[in-house]
Amino acid sequence: MNQNIYNNSNKLNIDHFEKAKNSLQDPLAFNISNDVKWIRLDEKWNFSKFPVVFGGSGQPILCLHGFDSSFLEFRRIYPLLKRKFQIIIPDLLGFGFTPRIASNEYNPRKIISNLLDIINTLKLKNKLMIIGASMGGSVAINLAKEIPDLIDKIILLSPAGLFGESKIIPFPLNQIGATFLGLPQVRKSLCRQAFAYPDKSVGSMEEQIASIHLGCSGWRNSLASFAKSGGFAGSYEYMQNISIKTICGENDRILGNIEINKIKQIDQLNYIGLKNCGHLPHVDLSSLSSKIIHDYFCA
Repeated sequence: MNQNIYNNSNKLNIDHFEKAKNSLQDPLAFNISNDVKWIRLDEKWNFSKFPVVFGGSGQPILCLHGFDSSFLEFRRIYPLLKRKFQIIIPDLLGFGFTPRIASNEYNPRKIISNLLDIINTLKLKNKLMIIGASMGGSVAINLAKEIPDLIDKIILLSPAGLFGESKIIPFPLNQIGATFLGLPQVRKSLCRQAFAYPDKSVGSMEEQIASIHLGCSGWRNSLASFAKSGGFAGSYEYMQNISIKTICGENDRILGNIEINKIKQIDQLNYIGLKNCGHLPHVDLSSLSSKIIHDYFCA
């Protein structure tokens, strides 16, 4: 494919990011955006630049966001954790503000491959600790399967995709579904569903962050491609002999009670349930979640 197509797509998303950053209503979102660096990868990725947040110093923590989200998801725990640790937050391939090409495929295998290349490019000197939120929990487990010797501990925040089988959504249903997920009222509804008490917790700042990356070039096609791949599922079977702690909100309406009860029954997952908390412990109860993360990673 013509290199200019990749370069133009990359530039469009970097430009969108800069405009989006300056429009952010949430001061914490603006602050974390200022710590984004654009990491250029090699020919395998067409020398494109990928957004990665860097902040703090100490042992590195890799934070992995959920489905159709971005690094902004970690805006509330970021300033708390970077006092003690080096925080690294990439946007996952095909999500957030990453470069996208319409003809490319976006699937779990490529997401892990992209993460491995980002990690190799950073040349980290210490073992990684990982925080995986929602779908990012499955990403964390799949990543640890590839590089178990480089991973110290893992925190899973309301992990999705641990059980079950991939559900492939064929064309054109994948495109229809992606279009549906882009509708303003749908975005608003999903944003509210993620919180324990949306009437209290969700305002224009949260709704903006939930949708701000939709303006990226290729957003719908990459989402549709990921849906067609079946996404992450059954990740539990790939768990390595790595120390894990799992934090879930007791008011999680996205995972639901059946999924949470499965998590509770697995000793290795070390379940902790938070009262008055929804699907996003790191957003709903950021101070408490940060303390649990800090204590666990420092133990």
